[in-house]
Amino acid sequence: MYPQIFGKYVLEGEIARGGMARLVLATLRGAGGFEKKLVVKQIRDELASDEAFIKRFVDEAKTTVALSHPNIVPVYELGVEQGTYFLAMELVEGVSIAELLDGPTLSPEEGAYVGVEVCRALDYAHRRMKVVHGDITPRNVMVDEEGQVRLIDFGIARPVGGQSGKHAVFGSPGHMPPEQMNGEPVGPPADLFALGALLMEAWSKKAPFRRKQMEDVEAALAGPRTKPSEIDPRLLPLDEIMLKALASDAAERPQEAEELGRALRKFLTGVDLGDLARALGARVRERRAALREKKGAVPSSANGGLQRPASRGEMVTKTFAARPEALSVSNEVGPIATRKIATSSRPPPPDPSGIETPAKEIEPKRSNNLRALAALALVAAAIGGAYWLRGKPSPATDAPTSTPTHAPTPSPSPSPSHTLAPTASTTAAPTAPATASTADTKPAGHLALYGDPGTRAVVDGVSKGKCPLTIPIEPGEHEVRFVFDPTGDASGTRLTVKSGERVKVVADFTGATPTVRVQR
Repeated sequence: MYPQIFGKYVLEGEIARGGMARLVLATLRGAGGFEKKLVVKQIRDELASDEAFIKRFVDEAKTTVALSHPNIVPVYELGVEQGTYFLAMELVEGVSIAELLDGPTLSPEEGAYVGVEVCRALDYAHRRMKVVHGDITPRNVMVDEEGQVRLIDFGIARPVGGQSGKHAVFGSPGHMPPEQMNGEPVGPPADLFALGALLMEAWSKKAPFRRKQMEDVEAALAGPRTKPSEIDPRLLPLDEIMLKALASDAAERPQEAEELGRALRKFLTGVDLGDLARALGARVRERRAALREKKGAVPSSANGGLQRPASRGEMVTKTFAARPEALSVSNEVGPIATRKIATSSRPPPPDPSGIETPAKEIEPKRSNNLRALAALALVAAAIGGAYWLRGKPSPATDAPTSTPTHAPTPSPSPSPSHTLAPTASTTAAPTAPATASTADTKPAGHLALYGDPGTRAVVDGVSKGKCPLTIPIEPGEHEVRFVFDPTGDASGTRLTVKSGERVKVVADFTGATPTVRVQR
């Protein structure tokens, strides 16, 4: 439920959800009534438990926050809060190409203009920063109300020629070239392939390679390519460069973004780019108005209060990477303030550890309310304790070692366990007489259950709690079902667990159809 406190940020409502993360509208509040809207991207829980992914993600964040280009949305901070890794980035007052395509297709000139602007961003990233974006899709290209094209989500950016192995492939099937899907080294041609696929979709509203099943994606990649002129005869001058950009072999594609950008600029010779930008901006304003009417107000919690998500790890925000100019004023109003904001006359001292705790500035009035509620709770507890003592038997008539008949005898504390799921019952059943020696007992298996934030796991009809979690399980056949509480969607599977085996089960509710994958 929203709003929620998330470290120094107040989360207002979910914007979108993808295969790697979810995007949430957030507000940073600071001293002097300072407020700034931004977007917080929260990494999915199962990726946060992947040590190799997190190490690469944090290492490359130093490059990501250093990107500074008019066509790239800046990332202000990468950190971890309550066990959830996140990126804080600028909020673009616009819509994505994916949202824009809910209306008419882009004209040949509008699509070429978008391509030119994205090529500018990619040329800078490839040539100056030596990173590949890796996920050029319609949802990662934004257009604001002034018609400016902005590239977002360098969160999975990797070094040019970088290779993480086949089990660390990130991106969007249907937009990745064959070498990226195979986990091979990637370079600028990989981004240009994805941009070519995006432009073909922008002109036709039909993704050339995106399919529901992976087998169909691979078949589309191996099949013939559609020429732009088959979509619109006016695109004939772009047939050659677009077929080149969509080649299966990376060596046959343009090796630099400038090569594709030059061809697109040539196509726009004689066209006023300012007029194109204004026309796109007008379409964006119309689309945003339609989305506001459709979605209504940002969802909020039932009681109107700030909800703190359940902790899955550390209780403070740890920043791994941030823009230097942001850190220089972080003690005044947060990590993304500008130097134009007036500072407080008595700023708090800097935190030498670099670890941010949830700031009191977020909502000082609510802090006073919370203190009042805590005081009332203490008074209530004292009154309840007085009534309990009044009804307790006198020490003179009862031996100190006697056990009250109305209270159960406490059982020894269980030994520590890595199991994250709650037990099905809090009362232990009577122990049955042993029928076999302990030597004949088979060791239990384990189920590791993963899903998007908000996913609940049900095993053999018993709810085990929120994902991710790991539970012991008796060897044999079991039914595992996942429920995605925000939408009510559910999906499940039956599987067999062997003695001592650990089985990983992953639910994905981000696609058109929920899926459940079993990994052994």
